[in-house]
Amino acid sequence: MKHHREAARLSLRDLAARSDISASMISDIERGAKSPTVVTVVRLARALGVGVAALVEGGDGAASRIGVLRQGATAHGARPAPWDRLGPALPDSRIELMRFRIPPATSLGVSPGHAAGTIEHVHVAEGRLCVTVGEETAELSAGDSCSCRTDVAHAIENPDPDAEALIYLVTERG
Repeated sequence: MKHHREAARLSLRDLAARSDISASMISDIERGAKSPTVVTVVRLARALGVGVAALVEGGDGAASRIGVLRQGATAHGARPAPWDRLGPALPDSRIELMRFRIPPATSLGVSPGHAAGTIEHVHVAEGRLCVTVGEETAELSAGDSCSCRTDVAHAIENPDPDAEALIYLVTERG
């Protein structure tokens, strides 16, 4: 937890104010002197802007909202970009698959954050994209993919003034 707090450039008092948990309790948790309740972990995760799993499982770095996989590394609608739903969603399904064709120099606009735990997976079949989630941005080319924690505002843009982009988007609802 200390690593996430420091990565967010928060003092113990800053995190205490954001989470409504005392600075001394946070210090005790970071030192391993006390074990937090589930409610405490949830409040701290929200205050840090990370998932509960990031605090419980630990990690060697700040939790990123965007994970990129570069090429070679291993229904429909009409808005700014036509899209097709690629599979029927069962009423209890938490996964939706869509295909978007994004015209040149087009932004899909800013989408508000989804429920906590929502992840969007993007694969660029043709063209280029800029994916922005919170304060992070990833530039992707054909063959690249990314997975994003989209519980904050996020956007997808085709910056190419001459070429359409084709993407596949899978949303896992939190």
